[in-house]
Amino acid sequence: MNNSNEPKTYSSTQGKYALQGLLVGQKGAVTCIAVHPLGIFAACGGTRIWHLPTGKSLLTPTNTADRGITTAIVWLTKPDDDDDGLAYGTEHGFLCIWKRNKNEHTFNEIYCNRLTGGKDGQEISAMAYDNSSGQLAVVHRAEAVHRFVIDGGMSPRTISSITIRDHWPQAVAFGQVGVRGPELWTFGREDGVIYILNDEGKILKAKTTGAVIGHAVLSTKDDAIILDDVSQGIALYKLSGTERIRTFQVPHNERRSRNVAFMTARAPSSSGATMEESTSLTVVQGRFLISSTSE
Repeated sequence: MNNSNEPKTYSSTQGKYALQGLLVGQKGAVTCIAVHPLGIFAACGGTRIWHLPTGKSLLTPTNTADRGITTAIVWLTKPDDDDDGLAYGTEHGFLCIWKRNKNEHTFNEIYCNRLTGGKDGQEISAMAYDNSSGQLAVVHRAEAVHRFVIDGGMSPRTISSITIRDHWPQAVAFGQVGVRGPELWTFGREDGVIYILNDEGKILKAKTTGAVIGHAVLSTKDDAIILDDVSQGIALYKLSGTERIRTFQVPHNERRSRNVAFMTARAPSSSGATMEESTSLTVVQGRFLISSTSE
């Protein structure tokens, strides 16, 4: 008989992964999670932050319960600047930003405001941050798309706020850099439409995929988009032409969304003099983890 006081053990079904540690302290479901670009911290919906080298749960600002469940979260960093922080959005449409105190593992809330969502949905469904331009994108479950620039004090300044009629954003990402900043891509769930916007919020292009989009990410470096087609599997698109290249079947017994991401692995070249990079796509659905090297 198992002793309830004994810690659970976890193992990889195919022996490819090993447990490195458990982050404890979160109460309730984990609705979203984001890891700091330098691998120092991890934050999840709640909002709870862990210091990854030690696994320690950190103190965070309080009085967040009335804002609703955290539904999206991103880390905010800038090149050649030690200041960093995180932004998160909630089911009630609040955008909040916490700034990390310099050389410390503590955070202060410096901004929190309820954004204007679409007529049929206030929930913030996705967020994206572009490190080079310092721009933050926020989309609501229905129609609303916001674009901010994060200033030196980690406060957001509005660049554009628009609504796209009958558009149901499920994911958002920054694309190619234009004259005044990067393009913004927003992926609709039920409508299955991808909109490409400029910095003023003007629609540059719209593409109908014919799919129910569960999640999506893009990589300008690899000229590729990974899109979760809820009914068919994971679709690989060419970024420059937005044509569908391949569909990866995913074993499943129910119609549900899957999170997708690009992963870059670095390894020594055959000569050992340089490091070579290979990019793969990763799909997470429940306990399934599927990786495929992009061509």
